[in-house]
Amino acid sequence: MSVNESVNRIVGGSGIILAGTFLGMLLDILIKKVMTSHLSTADFGTYSLALTVISITGAFATLGLSDGVPRYIAFFRGKQEEQKVHELIISAIFMGLIAGLLAILVSPSLFERLAGETQASVLSVVKILIFAVPFTILLNVTVAIYRGFDRTNVNMYFYNIIRPLSLLGFASAAVFFGASLKGVVFADLISMVFTFGIMSVYFIKKPPIKPEKKLKLKFSDPTRQLIRYSFPLLITATLLNLMSWIDTIMLGYFQPAEVVGIYNAVYPIVGFLSLVVASMGYVYVPVASKLWGLNKTQPVGSIYAVMTKWCFLLTFPIFALIFVYPELLITKLYGAEYVSGATSLRILAMGFIANSYFGFNYHTLLASGDSDFLMKCSVASAGINCVINFMLIPEYGMIGAGIGTAVSYASIEVLMTLRAWRKQKMHPFTSMYRKLTLVCAGMTAAMLVAKDVIPLSGAVWEYAVFIIAYIAVVHYTKILDKDEVSMIGEIRKTIRQNISGYIPQPVKALVS
Repeated sequence: MSVNESVNRIVGGSGIILAGTFLGMLLDILIKKVMTSHLSTADFGTYSLALTVISITGAFATLGLSDGVPRYIAFFRGKQEEQKVHELIISAIFMGLIAGLLAILVSPSLFERLAGETQASVLSVVKILIFAVPFTILLNVTVAIYRGFDRTNVNMYFYNIIRPLSLLGFASAAVFFGASLKGVVFADLISMVFTFGIMSVYFIKKPPIKPEKKLKLKFSDPTRQLIRYSFPLLITATLLNLMSWIDTIMLGYFQPAEVVGIYNAVYPIVGFLSLVVASMGYVYVPVASKLWGLNKTQPVGSIYAVMTKWCFLLTFPIFALIFVYPELLITKLYGAEYVSGATSLRILAMGFIANSYFGFNYHTLLASGDSDFLMKCSVASAGINCVINFMLIPEYGMIGAGIGTAVSYASIEVLMTLRAWRKQKMHPFTSMYRKLTLVCAGMTAAMLVAKDVIPLSGAVWEYAVFIIAYIAVVHYTKILDKDEVSMIGEIRKTIRQNISGYIPQPVKALVS
C-alpha cells in the first residue's frame, strides 16, 4: 500500500467519522445545556463528580481492549491468520463482560470507603450509574472489534448518534416532567441500556466476520499477546483520562460544587480541538497496524508527517475562535452565569491544541506495538497534572485546574514525539510545517490585537473574514506541496463516492 493510497484511505474513511464526532460533540453540549437549564449548578456538579467516578471505573474495567483489540485484529489480518482473529473476538467479549460485572460489585463500596459521608449525595448517584458500566464496556469492545475490520463508521452510529440522541431524548423527558437529579441520572442509565440493545441487534444482523460453526473460548498465544499489549494501554487510557478526572475530583475537594459545574460545562468545548486528530486517528491505527503486520513500515513516516500537517491545518481555525472569543462562546452556549470559566477555557485551549499540533505520535507508537512507553509517558503526565493541581487549585480554582491540564497535555505530546523520532526515526516537522506554525502564530496574535483595538464583537462575519484570510495565506505561502495537492484531488473523488453511497437511488435519479 503506497503513501497516497494510505492517506486516501485514512482521510476518506475519517470523513464520516469526523462528521459523526462533530455531531456527537454538538449533541453533548446540547445535553449539558438541557441539564444545566433544569439542575442547579450544585446538582450538576454532583452529577459531574458521579460521572467522573463511573468514567474511571469504566476506563479501568475496559482493560485497554478498546485500543488493543483493533490493533491486533488488523495486525493478524495483515498476516492472514483468521483463526487468531476469531479467538481475539470471543476472548475480548468474555473479558469485557467479566470486568463489567466485577465493576458493579467493587466501585460503589470503594468510593464509599475513600469519600466517606462527605460525598453522600455523589455516592447515591454512583449507585445508580454503576449499572451502566457493563453495557458501556461491551459496547466499547464491540465497536473496537468492528474498528479492527476497518468498519469505523460503527463508532459513529452508536457513540456519536444513537447514544447522545437517546440521552438527549430521555434527559429532555425527565426535565419536561420536572424530575429531580436522580430522575435525570436514571435517564442516563436507560439511554445506555437502550444503545446497547440496538448494538446487540446490529452485531447479530451484521457481524464483523462470518462466525465459525463452533465458537470456542480460548486463551492461547493471540489472547496472551492481546492481554500483554493491552494492559499498558489500560494504564495509559486511565491516566490520560485522569488528566480531566483529577481536575473534577480536586475541584470537588477544594472548591464548591458550583465551581465543578462551571468547569465541567466549559471543558467539552475544547474537545473540538481534538476532533480532527481523533477522527483521523481512528482510521490511522488499523491502516498503520496492517502495514506493520505486512512488514511495510517505511511509508508510515511519510503518512505520519502529511496527516499531522493536515490535522493542524484544519484544527487551527477552531482554536483561534475558542482562544480569542471564550466569553462569547460560553455566554451563547450556557448563559452569563458560566462566563467565569472563560479564562480556564482559554488555558485549556492552549493545552489541547498540542494534541493536533504534534499529531499522530500516539497513534504511530500504538500501531508499532510500543504500549509500554505509552504507559510510562502517561504516568509522567498524570503525575505532573496532580502536582500542579494540588499546588494551584486551592488558591486559583478553575484557572489552576486549567493550567494543570494544559501543561500535562503538552508534556505528554512532547514525550511521545521524541519517542517516535528516537525509536522509529519519524517526525512531522518538515520545512512546510514549520512555516505553517509561524503563519498560525502570527494570525492568532493579529486577531487578539484586532479584538482589543477595533474592538471586535465576535460577530459571524468577523470570523468569516478570518477564515478567508487564513485560506488565502495558506495558499500564497504554498504550505501544501504538489504531491499533497494531488492527494487532495484523489481524496475529493473518494469522499464524493462515499457520500454518493449514502444517497438513495431515487434522489440520485431526480438530481441527474
